[in-house]
Amino acid sequence: MNLLLPAIIVAGSVLGGVSLSFYLLHKAHQTDTLVWYLEHVLCPLLRVIVLLIVVSQVYPAIDSQSTSLDFWRHLRERQQLQDIVNILFFGGLLLAFIPVVDHPVFALPIQSMLTIALVFHWQYGGDSPALWPSLVTWLKIVAYMLLAWLITREAGIRLSRYIDRWLTVSGSIRLVTDTLYMLLQIPVMLIYGEYLSAQLA
Repeated sequence: MNLLLPAIIVAGSVLGGVSLSFYLLHKAHQTDTLVWYLEHVLCPLLRVIVLLIVVSQVYPAIDSQSTSLDFWRHLRERQQLQDIVNILFFGGLLLAFIPVVDHPVFALPIQSMLTIALVFHWQYGGDSPALWPSLVTWLKIVAYMLLAWLITREAGIRLSRYIDRWLTVSGSIRLVTDTLYMLLQIPVMLIYGEYLSAQLA
């Protein structure tokens, strides 16, 4: 499988989505009502769309019988695209009220795993594998989440300082960390996907 195109799509969608959110919040900083709407509605919705794009590009590595286009085609034919967007959006709102998992390093992988689980369930129906990860899989996922948190904490500060100087702006730390969190969750998808695909073998 050629990984160049999926890598370009993932990087482009993540950078584009996060940058757009950063730009909108930066421009709306003087209007409290608009900032609230952007932070709690538009930006989370944009994050869900980017998340779906990322999952669609990773999905063929999880289910070798499917392509990225099959992922979208399946959702469209079953008329479940709106359902999965709503589930992820309100699921993200719910996670925001739960301590620990409200942090993006945990919330985003949980949302991506939920996406994969839903698509697997809808695709395979009664023949779908057990969707709840095994204990070993959970331990791998949690260990990687903690590693991603450490990487982002260290790399985010250094990269944001460089970007602030380069663009003569301030506050790019959120842009950098959101980008890293979105990209670093991909191995969690692969770990969970490996667990699912092993049951289909």
